[in-house]
Amino acid sequence: MPLVFPFDPNIARAATIPARLYNDPVYLELENERVFAGTWQLVGRAGDVAEHGQYFTTQVGDNAIVILRDRDTLRGFYNVCLHRAGPVATGCGKRNTLQCRYHGWTYGLDGGLLRAPEMEGTEQFRPSEMRLVPVQVAAWGPLVFANLDGKAPPLLEVLEDMPARVAAFGCDTMRYVTRKTWDIACNWKVYVDNYLEGYHLPVVHPGLHKELDYDNYRVEPHRYLSYQHAPLRPVHGGNASMRRYDPSKTDVPEALYVWLFPNMMLNIYMGQMQTNLVVPVGHDRCTVIFEWYSSEPPTDAAAESEWTKLLAFSDEIQEEDIGICEAVQRNLRSRIYDRGRYSATRENGVHHFHSLLHEFLT
Repeated sequence: MPLVFPFDPNIARAATIPARLYNDPVYLELENERVFAGTWQLVGRAGDVAEHGQYFTTQVGDNAIVILRDRDTLRGFYNVCLHRAGPVATGCGKRNTLQCRYHGWTYGLDGGLLRAPEMEGTEQFRPSEMRLVPVQVAAWGPLVFANLDGKAPPLLEVLEDMPARVAAFGCDTMRYVTRKTWDIACNWKVYVDNYLEGYHLPVVHPGLHKELDYDNYRVEPHRYLSYQHAPLRPVHGGNASMRRYDPSKTDVPEALYVWLFPNMMLNIYMGQMQTNLVVPVGHDRCTVIFEWYSSEPPTDAAAESEWTKLLAFSDEIQEEDIGICEAVQRNLRSRIYDRGRYSATRENGVHHFHSLLHEFLT
């Protein structure tokens, strides 16, 4: 079976990517190396590494990493001791050194080896040459990103004009509120495909369809990201009590959905921002992590009526998306389906995503 697949850059002529990209585990191995290692990945919150010595650990694919604050410098390293691959950090916290939990090798926050017990007699062992392997890190607003192979363009270059586009919402100064996760029985790309178009809105999301102006919904692709502009429907007369989103209560009367290749989304509306990270855990499963941020975070989101309504509506939309994504994954295994066609009017965001996959994989 060939790993290379055809792709037409003209959406009016193009067919969607082959079903095998969603079903064959070999493609996930390729994606881990060529897509996830080569792009900026959302890995955590800037507030968790604001002070000297603060750190947190996380995973990008099969790679454990640690992110930390070394005085004024944000650093990232593979969480792999150079001795026999033990972890040099666990969980999160605040330390002045990193110490391997296997044999006690100790590293400074700059990655240099400080102590390697009982290595006397080991020939040509030079502690000064033993440094933790770095990963590229950068922050925007409340979010921290990492790039494993160190070859991605600078984060702000990849984000292009996104910080300016969302400035009116105040995203860069928002603070963390809460987090939810879902385990979904579909390939990570099925979920991203679904996110990148509003075409399914009238059928899959009847409640959300009432809130957004579908006729003026549009997708605007850029090099490594895309915007989905979704104006909020105006409130007329006595229907205000029936609405989930009231445009009169916000300075920006639209929902803006931002996608960053390959697997990170920002949902921004009504004075808050959700980060939405899609993490593959197998060729036919993914974990979706939602985190909410706000300029005025509540003390307890579960106890504040406006937030409980917002979170409940978000859950409703998510469950609708999960249902259709899992059904699509099942049908992608059908013996009669391989490739479909794009709506040139509504699916330019999906076509853009597939063009980047083709670029990175082939």
